[in-house]
Amino acid sequence: MKLNSNGKNPRRGSALLAAMIVIVILSFAAAGVLSYSLTTYLNSKRQALLDQAKEVADSEMEYLFFQWKSELLQKIPVASLTCITYATQQPNASCPLCASGATALGPICGYNMTTTETAFSSNFAGSGWTVSRMLNFIPVPNTSDGGATGLVATGSPMIGHNYYFTAQTSASVVNPVLGTISFHSGRNFLYSSTSLFQFAVFYQGTLELAPGSGMIISGPISTNSSAYIASVSGETLTLQDNVYYYDQYNGGSGSTLLANETLRIPGSGSSTLVDPIFNPNPLDAAPANQQAQQGIQVQQLPMQSSFIGGVDVASDITNYASAYPTSNDVYRAVIAPPPANPVTQVAYPEDPVVAASRMYNSEGAVIITINKANAGAQPTVDIGNASNPTAYDSFIPAAVRSGALGSSTAIVTGVRTNIVDPREEANGSTGVNLSTLDVGNLNNVLQGNTVTPGGVLSQIQSATGGGYNGVVYIYDNTDNTTIGAAAGQNAIRVYDGATTPIVNDQNGNPIGFTVVSNNGVYIQGDYNTTTTTIGGVPNSYNPTAIMGDAITAVSAGWMTGTDQPTAGNTIANRVAQQSSNFPFAANGINPATTGTVGGMEVNAAILTGNTPTTGSYASGGAQNLVRMVENWWANGLTLGVDGSLGQLFTSEQFTGPYRSTSPQASLGGDQIYVQPTTRNFSYNSTLSSFPPAGTPKTTAFYRGNFFFW
Repeated sequence: MKLNSNGKNPRRGSALLAAMIVIVILSFAAAGVLSYSLTTYLNSKRQALLDQAKEVADSEMEYLFFQWKSELLQKIPVASLTCITYATQQPNASCPLCASGATALGPICGYNMTTTETAFSSNFAGSGWTVSRMLNFIPVPNTSDGGATGLVATGSPMIGHNYYFTAQTSASVVNPVLGTISFHSGRNFLYSSTSLFQFAVFYQGTLELAPGSGMIISGPISTNSSAYIASVSGETLTLQDNVYYYDQYNGGSGSTLLANETLRIPGSGSSTLVDPIFNPNPLDAAPANQQAQQGIQVQQLPMQSSFIGGVDVASDITNYASAYPTSNDVYRAVIAPPPANPVTQVAYPEDPVVAASRMYNSEGAVIITINKANAGAQPTVDIGNASNPTAYDSFIPAAVRSGALGSSTAIVTGVRTNIVDPREEANGSTGVNLSTLDVGNLNNVLQGNTVTPGGVLSQIQSATGGGYNGVVYIYDNTDNTTIGAAAGQNAIRVYDGATTPIVNDQNGNPIGFTVVSNNGVYIQGDYNTTTTTIGGVPNSYNPTAIMGDAITAVSAGWMTGTDQPTAGNTIANRVAQQSSNFPFAANGINPATTGTVGGMEVNAAILTGNTPTTGSYASGGAQNLVRMVENWWANGLTLGVDGSLGQLFTSEQFTGPYRSTSPQASLGGDQIYVQPTTRNFSYNSTLSSFPPAGTPKTTAFYRGNFFFW
């Protein structure tokens, strides 16, 4: 029997249903693929924008580090840095570091870009971005400047001030689809500032130390090159503290000697030289195993100390050839006035970091300028500041500015008195033009007396809006070759300096006193022997420094009696005299209580130049870095330097090479000097925490790992 299905095929319906199911499945699959593709695209786009934001933020961090470091190298105080905020203060709304038109974005000092502007980042591209940067200074509580005193990572155990910062940058862009994409980057910055005077003796170049008489050095010694240390047979050189060297010690491998440089070291053809004695306590017997003790006290530096941090010397003498004809001009800038065209007197452009190192440029320094315009003119003495060398003339009478030797009121006396320095005379010098800085009278004028009521300090405050910073820069800038007189040298005598000006800071500690000259400097008699209180410790010496082209110590009797620095006056008459005040107690031995003869004491950090060793002459070594022109041996005197002794450059004005105590044919058989029976170089550790006023700092900059905020 045949059934009738009305023409319908069940198989066809099943196929249609299956097709529809397949279509639905494929649609879902396509939608899934599309969604996945879109998500992948959006994620890729987001990541690309995030990567770009990271590049921008990181570049801004590099810019921020560069600006931060550059400003600090230019001696801008920490609290005055631009674009800086404080953990306890409001942000700097003007944001001068960022750019003109910058605004404060909440707690962040930032800058909003427009379509026509770019970020400081070289990687920035596009518009609609917001870039911000912030530098937080985190001051240490209960300190005057927010810095913590402690060790700094400079390759040797130096004590300084550490300043802590947090740097934060961000880069954001608004995408129509993805919304705001942001990247926030942060790093910790550390700025370490240390006094240049961290050692009993320090040298920028090769250090030679071979005294011909007994010597005790009671502080650390450091050189950026090699150290050659010995003593003459029969005499004892005792080293109490560590010796740091970079290249070699006493002839080890790796010598970097200069051309024609020959050095006196033990066992190098000179049987008269012997190794120093390493003894941490000279009052006790020296350790028997000297080789082992030397291994403890002599240490090689992993890197050179940064005596002029942040300066590329080779680049400077290329890019600023007019200002720095040689590398020595870069190092010597610390004592020199700004260089200028000798005809137009227009200042030469120079590296701002080197310019900031010039003591002449110190804000708040008192500048004393001596000048003789021509052969017939009377020398002038002006007192002012770096921007106006005559600024203080109006309230310091001429009679107080300068006068005759022995004046009871004048700051500068005996202007350009002609004297003879036998060391320079042996080198062909026609004489030295000596002007005297009377520190006692200067102290009276600064603090106030009947001639200058109220003192110059208050006047400086009114004139500059700043204030005296403890630095006195004094120099004779007369060009002796152009005034019709035979060429000679100009020099400053520092006189009556037993009591140096003591001006306290807001914490009651002295800011110190620093005398600087581009000329040679003679220190006469005891210097800075009046004590004060520092950091709550009484009987401390005022933090004091003397800096000059050459430093010569002369006794209390110099320029009096038979000890006259005149032509033909022989060493027989130039006998050093004991100072009237001699409290120096070297290594616990006080001459006043032991009955031994005293001598002269200088409690100051000294920075000066030397004449390098050549094929004809030796440098004289560190023991002769402070020069002498008298017979110190005749009265059995001691010369003591309690502070720090440093060589940073080669002398350019007092260039007479070192000559020994032997009779000199060029002086008709006369001697230049005879050494003291004992020279003591003691390190005043207070200088690391309380450096002398305005003196150079060794700087170091560190940054930690990235963090996200």
